[in-house]
Amino acid sequence: MSLPTDFSLRDATLDDLPAIGQLRTSVGWSVNEWALRAVIGSPGARCVVVADSEGRVGGVGSGIVYPPLGFVGNMIVAEAHRRRGVGSVILEAVTAYLEGEGCTRLELNATSDGRPLYERHGFASIGRSSTARLGRDLPLSRDASVSVRRAGPAEVDELAAYDRPRFGGDRRRLLGLLLDDPAASVLRAERSGRLAGYASVRPSEPRVGPVLADAPSVAETLLVEAFGAAPAAHELRLNLPPNNGSGAEWLGRLGVAIEPWDGRMARGDPVERRPDTIYGMTVGALG
Repeated sequence: MSLPTDFSLRDATLDDLPAIGQLRTSVGWSVNEWALRAVIGSPGARCVVVADSEGRVGGVGSGIVYPPLGFVGNMIVAEAHRRRGVGSVILEAVTAYLEGEGCTRLELNATSDGRPLYERHGFASIGRSSTARLGRDLPLSRDASVSVRRAGPAEVDELAAYDRPRFGGDRRRLLGLLLDDPAASVLRAERSGRLAGYASVRPSEPRVGPVLADAPSVAETLLVEAFGAAPAAHELRLNLPPNNGSGAEWLGRLGVAIEPWDGRMARGDPVERRPDTIYGMTVGALG
């Protein structure tokens, strides 16, 4: 599909951050500038914008590579420019980039308005996710056999090796960004001297994710420490991915209200992963 004659497609730059932030705000999403910086002009990622003849940004989309998994995000077209093929051109550019980088499985989080577009491009639902808000007053318990401390940049390889078979793709670069970011805390859990899980906390949002753990008791201990790393937060947001039934049951036992959401979509052959160990996703654009 081609763009209308008054539009052009180009790679986004950091100068586009304000315009992209406005697009995200216009559809009710947080700006998440740190996540945008992870896909604009970065290795293993591509972010594109569509601009009109006067340079005004009217659409955006991004892709990030977690071999063999690619994740599509930031898909927004300004309301005034919808139903003109802009979304299709952006999606085709992003998916072509991801597949060109060797990604055989593409995934995304779809809104109800965006679902028809993705279905036309071969994406299908892969299960129901859950959104939860965890209050500080939750009756969280520590597992006495689990110790938690803050991880440092030198531990990126170990965390990536733990994450890879569970998430299904190589997130070493993303983990490196989180470990280097002074605005985020990456907490690592150990049991009997071995890595048993980790969680990333961003107090400014406030959000916890990604969260991976060998068992619900490890995830719960990480959450206790996450509240400690975000002392001003009254609650933390958590997005549970599809197919972690034990995680949903655990949140239910804690009395957490779970909001089901069936927007996770994919195309391509499934990757090997362990969804029962994934207790929290990263922000939407990063999977």
